[in-house]
Order: sequence, then C-alpha cells, then structure tokens
Amino acid sequence: MKGKIQRWIPVIVWCIVIYCFSEFSLFTGENTQRILDMILSYLPFGGGKEEGPSLLNFIVRKLAHLTEYGILAVLVWRALSPKRTAYAGAWLFATLYAMTDEWHQSFEPGRTATPKDVAIDSCGALLAVIGVFLYTRWTKKRHDPVKHDVS
Repeated sequence: MKGKIQRWIPVIVWCIVIYCFSEFSLFTGENTQRILDMILSYLPFGGGKEEGPSLLNFIVRKLAHLTEYGILAVLVWRALSPKRTAYAGAWLFATLYAMTDEWHQSFEPGRTATPKDVAIDSCGALLAVIGVFLYTRWTKKRHDPVKHDVS
C-alpha cells in the first residue's frame, strides 16, 4: 500500500504545479510575451518590436501545454503501471485534469479558457503515452534473450 501511495505523490505535486501555472498572473500571454521580448533583446537578431502577441509567444505557450500535460500523463502512467489500463488511464486522467484546469482559468483575471487548449493538452498527454508505450516495447525487446533455433 505504501508503494502505491508513493507512486501517486509525484502526480499530486505536478497537478499542484499545473494549478499554480494557471493561478498566477505571471503566466498570462501578455507576461510571457514580455519575458520573451526581454530575452530576445539580448540576442543579436532579437529585439524587434511587434504589435500584439508574436508567433514565437504562441509557439512557446502551446509547447508548454504539450509538455506539462505530457509530463502529467507519464507520471500517471507510472502510478498506474503495470495495470493493462495504465496507458488509457494516464491519457484520460490528463485530459480530464486539462478540462478542470481550463475551467479554473475561466475565473482568473487575464486568463482565458479555451477548448483548443484542452485539445492541445490532450494531444501532449497522448504523445507522451505513445512515447512511453514505444519506449517500453523497445526496451523489452532489447532485454529479451534472443531465441535461437537449435536443430
């Protein structure tokens, strides 16, 4: 029982991290744009002023969605493994949490809740689960002894 609880602690911690990303205004699109502008101003090719959110800001924010829910799915898979439903359960958990997170964001000033973000989060979880599936199959295949036909 203790081992099962310990496997869920990283899931709980990561859910809290995601909640905090949604809660704090530091992670609004406007603020991430400001941070990107500051970083780019130090680069020789950066520092150009654009009106409105940039394509780079959009890409960074959506990759963040993919990544944070990919990590969540891997942690849930680890907590559920070796059950047969671990892959589907990890994806479902991450997708449902993405829905609740978007709902939470609808109450936060400066944040928006969109079904597109849930779809992106769900895709991040799916990509991570597929990656885990492929990795486990690959490592299993590598470690299985080669069967030789002795005639």
